[in-house]
Amino acid sequence: MQKLDSITPIITPFTDNKVDKDKAVRHGEDVLKGGMKYLFPAGTTGLGPSMASGEKHDLLDAFAHIPDHVILQVGSLNLEESINLAKEAKKYKIHAVAALPPYYFTGMKREWLIKYYTKLSSEYPTIIYNYPDTTGYNITYDMVNDIKKAGGDVIGIKETTFNMNDILNTKMYVPDFKVYTGPDQYILSAYRLGLDGFVSGASNYGYKIINKIIENYDNKDGDRYQFLLNELADLSRKYGTISSIYDMVEIMTGIDAGNPREPFFKLSKEERNSLEKEMNEAFKKYNFKP
Repeated sequence: MQKLDSITPIITPFTDNKVDKDKAVRHGEDVLKGGMKYLFPAGTTGLGPSMASGEKHDLLDAFAHIPDHVILQVGSLNLEESINLAKEAKKYKIHAVAALPPYYFTGMKREWLIKYYTKLSSEYPTIIYNYPDTTGYNITYDMVNDIKKAGGDVIGIKETTFNMNDILNTKMYVPDFKVYTGPDQYILSAYRLGLDGFVSGASNYGYKIINKIIENYDNKDGDRYQFLLNELADLSRKYGTISSIYDMVEIMTGIDAGNPREPFFKLSKEERNSLEKEMNEAFKKYNFKP
């Protein structure tokens, strides 16, 4: 069995509203020891859109000792800022950068999106971060090919979409290009459909479950562990997407991952206790010992 690329969009620990590099390193190293291959700082789960360029550089510096395992999300509404971060990433010799397309402003011309990725990826190999629900733009396979034809060094795409047709088209029609699923629910599908890997927010806390999915991708136990991960992801949304992950990390790994940045508020003690109770019920339901 070929093991696919496993990528963790790592949460960003904040202490007194500042990036806590020590806690970031402790959590990141635990995730890698747990079997995940790459860390993906400053993504959605890492609250990247709320972070200043200097804070993203802090994360780059925090993981300078493991550059081969780092993919930094540099996309923003300021292309110059993104390019400067890509240049910094080059100095650190990390695996790659990733980039959301420009977001918020609708109606951006197709050729502008192509220029955006072409300019950015000319600085450093780039993974496209396709998240249509939040950016308003869907980067399809034909656009990827046009970016490559224009000289862009785009090496892969993170598909945060449930449109499997788009995902498979990109895999089919873009040569020499890695396609990663974004939703936690699609880890098993990535294996069964022959994709290149996955980016899973749940891998911040659930890497042991993900390892079970991988070990059993070709049998019914794979389905069982995927269903468990799906329920945990549902609980995360129930108790507050992103904020709940900080508590789930500590519950499942014992690692103090710090606090989210407001307006993502820390769970109350009562919420934390209720979340842990429901997590334990899910573990029992699927016969899993964390």
